[in-house]
Amino acid sequence: MVPDASDDSHDQSTDDGRPRRSDGGVDPGFDPDTLYRVVRAAIKDALLDVIGTLLLLGVALVIVAMGGQLLLAAMSEVAMVLGALLVLFGLYLGAATLELIPPLREWL
Repeated sequence: MVPDASDDSHDQSTDDGRPRRSDGGVDPGFDPDTLYRVVRAAIKDALLDVIGTLLLLGVALVIVAMGGQLLLAAMSEVAMVLGALLVLFGLYLGAATLELIPPLREWL
């Protein structure tokens, strides 16, 4: 049986002093608008991180491809060294982007 709304016999707060909501639940203690802004900012930040990671991986792939092409088509030792350095830098960039190895700023 549902108690009468005009009945003052039940308390309008919980044991810890937080007010009860009109639907019978307990007030969570935070503002829904603030929660929305925080979640929206977190999702925006996560999406930008994903886009940045994909772009850096694309750049690393292009650098590795250029270095590999230069390494395989090299006619001199200088071109072979430059190609090998490009391949190594591209592999480093991809691994640092995926956080497989620490970035250079943490090594110094």
